[in-house]
Amino acid sequence: MIKKICLPLVALFLLAGCATRSNTIDVAPQIALPQQDPSLMGITISINGADNRSDRALAKVTRDNQLTSLTPSRDLRFLLQEVLEKQMTARGYMIGPNSPVDLQVIVNRLFADVSQGNLRYNIATKADISINATAKNGNRMNKQYRSTYTVEGAFQASNSDIAKAVNTVLTDTIADMAQDTSVHDFIKQNAR
Repeated sequence: MIKKICLPLVALFLLAGCATRSNTIDVAPQIALPQQDPSLMGITISINGADNRSDRALAKVTRDNQLTSLTPSRDLRFLLQEVLEKQMTARGYMIGPNSPVDLQVIVNRLFADVSQGNLRYNIATKADISINATAKNGNRMNKQYRSTYTVEGAFQASNSDIAKAVNTVLTDTIADMAQDTSVHDFIKQNAR
């Protein structure tokens, strides 16, 4: 009887020890939306995204004496393009081709610097996102949004700890984008 119970438990523990950790960080920031501008009368803009980071990793951590790169669950350029589209639609713009103003949202930096010892870890996260606006009349504008976030915890940093730090810094940056009206003002001045 004891053999029937113990043998499956031992096998379960052995299999659990062999399971590999995921190297993916779940990127799911909260999206802040700006107020609608009722003065917009059918202005169409185009939006695309770019990722200018030289390394696609969101973090690098040492696990089992090996340096492991953690990558995002979503392509960041498409994520931020989707965010900007939602924000501009909320303002009252239409999104489409052949527009008087083209926007490009660029991921310049998004990285969680993880340092950990036996008893504590520290995660310092930085985000640097820029929006380039180019009007058909030749005028250009570049706006940068930067945010940092640092957190400490006990023992080793898990993927969910790192994801929480990354999502916090991205949420802060997206909120800054929603509150800032400089790109909106540029579009209104150059879309006529």
